[in-house]
Amino acid sequence: MPRIVVSGVPTTASRHIAVLDGMRALAIIGVIGYHTRPSLLPGGFLGVTLFFVVSGFLLTRSMVNLFERLRFSYPHFLRGRVRRLWPSVLATIAGTAILVYCMAPSLLPKVRGDALPSSLFYSNWSFIFRKLSYFQAAGLPSPLTHLWFTSLIMQFYVLWPLLFVLIFQLCRSRVARAAVIGALAVASSLEMLLLYTPGQDTSRIYYGLDTRAAELLVGAALAVLMHRHVGRQDDEFAHDPPHWQFFSRTVHVRGRELRVTGQQLVNALGFALLVVFCVCFAIVDPQSAWLYRGGYLLFALLAATMIWAGMHSGVFMRAMGAKVCSYIGSRSFSLYLVHYPLLIVLNPATRATPLPWWGYLGQFALILAVGEVFFQLIEAMRGTPWLPWLTRAGDNTEPARETAGERLGRRLTASGNAGVRMLGTAGTRFATLTARLRPGAVVGIVAGALAVLVLMLPLNWQAIAHARAVQLRPELALTAEQARKQLAKPAPAPSPQPEQPKGTDAAQSKGADTAQPQVSALKVPNNLDPSRWQCDAAAQQCSVRMLIIGDSVTAGVAQTLQQHFPQAHIDGAVSRQFATGEDLLAQFLGSGEDPQVIVFALGTNGAATREQAEHVVQLAAGRPLYFVTALAPVDWTAASNATFQEVAAAHPNVGIIDWSALATAHPEYLYDDGTHPNELGTQAYEQQLYNALCPRD
Repeated sequence: MPRIVVSGVPTTASRHIAVLDGMRALAIIGVIGYHTRPSLLPGGFLGVTLFFVVSGFLLTRSMVNLFERLRFSYPHFLRGRVRRLWPSVLATIAGTAILVYCMAPSLLPKVRGDALPSSLFYSNWSFIFRKLSYFQAAGLPSPLTHLWFTSLIMQFYVLWPLLFVLIFQLCRSRVARAAVIGALAVASSLEMLLLYTPGQDTSRIYYGLDTRAAELLVGAALAVLMHRHVGRQDDEFAHDPPHWQFFSRTVHVRGRELRVTGQQLVNALGFALLVVFCVCFAIVDPQSAWLYRGGYLLFALLAATMIWAGMHSGVFMRAMGAKVCSYIGSRSFSLYLVHYPLLIVLNPATRATPLPWWGYLGQFALILAVGEVFFQLIEAMRGTPWLPWLTRAGDNTEPARETAGERLGRRLTASGNAGVRMLGTAGTRFATLTARLRPGAVVGIVAGALAVLVLMLPLNWQAIAHARAVQLRPELALTAEQARKQLAKPAPAPSPQPEQPKGTDAAQSKGADTAQPQVSALKVPNNLDPSRWQCDAAAQQCSVRMLIIGDSVTAGVAQTLQQHFPQAHIDGAVSRQFATGEDLLAQFLGSGEDPQVIVFALGTNGAATREQAEHVVQLAAGRPLYFVTALAPVDWTAASNATFQEVAAAHPNVGIIDWSALATAHPEYLYDDGTHPNELGTQAYEQQLYNALCPRD
């Protein structure tokens, strides 16, 4: 293979581009760091943008060569893409279903709902139609959520060749082609901008192929711009060095002369972009509005610039192609497929405390090991073809010999029996599709297909999942009476008392003031007067006229609360936002309702700001008001709870019921989603609310 040296930069007639290894490695590290709970890299989701740019670049680069040599076959191309993605995706579905049933059965209904869309590559649109947010998904996550990426990529593989062939035929110069592709990328970004509404769910624009196509198209435009020669073995570079390679300037730094060359500038650019992505992985907020107003396009352009710098540099190219980067990059797709289900199972939502550092290292080592096994068994398919009697001899340029498998298929197809003919046709197509797959990949296809079929059976999957979950967590089988008895065994303790916020009156918090009723809460409103209602400690009955506004947690415990607080108005709804609760409170009070106590139990589905909490206090108009602290495996609950305590410290009539601290201390109170109380937790929730309203005997 000829070796060409351009201004000290070695290139070969190889299709391997070293910088892409480093970019894939960087991308998968970011994605895994983002998906770790709690998130180690809040901006790691930008790794998906790196993957998109690399995918668009490689796909278009390959098509340009084939188009110019008149060797492109759309059916052959799609067959290759299906052969590349389908075995891995189906194997992931099968492995995830088994893993979830054994270790996290509560997730099984989620797997069932996403198995078919993922296997047929439309899960991203399924999430859109079901309004399942990627960033604000409190509760049980689906272990197959990450397969939205493979669905979107396959959709791009299907549509882009058809569009690109028109661009290729109508535009003769590479600059014109790149300009058209760039215009499409800008149009995609503009659509994202127009569809974005601050504060609203972003699933439509995050998952949609039309709105995320800009990142893929930036890579495609780069591939077109960098294409040089027709008929070469590859399309790496021209033989002639680019003009910037001859750039040289002498600069004076502290009296010393330094000679700066174009090669050094390109190396510096590459390393600078690498630093930019590493910093952004650590600091970028996924909820930032600017991401949807051109931010994703900006990062795609930076990624494309990094590819360009890596293909024209020396030191940066070698750094990105180092052995460790090459290894991780080559396994990046396998790591992407296996990491998310493993992290979901290894980090249950009921665990409220973070792992020690060695725990994270252990998880990452396990992900790497499973990814390597997955790669060797499923993904790798470039070695010696397995089962030669099912594969074609030679390559596409030589007459192919008929294999035994295809010969059998042809004879069955020629049979007079229609059923046998269909079997023969299917056998021939399957033999062609699996021609260069490892045995493990074929097993993955079969296992995945069977898993999808089984999951589609009309069985009571909730009952199946619950029965398995009870085997792992017997407390989930408790009835209400059994839960009350279990809670009554030890004397109910007050909620854990964290350090009081500045400005909080300790006497008020602990009920030490003689004017304060002896109720139990993190902070008690100073005007709470239990003498205005009747309390029956034996039956846990309270006649307080109370208004409770909450989300799905409130909705889940509403029936039990209504039994113990018969005069209460309880309004809970799934996925309710804090702002919606403000509007409801204004409506209830404006309609003439006059509660003796207001309980505001929102904050699970989105962060509560200081302004919003202050507005709730203003709407309460001096009435006793309790904020209930939120608990969910999401980042914003801690900030919301801190806001509640700050507001309570500033207003004497505002108290805090610390459900978050109680449930954190007793994870057995929660279902596997780490948010909603089970029967034991429901009884504990009711007791905590009762203790915050009624004095102890």
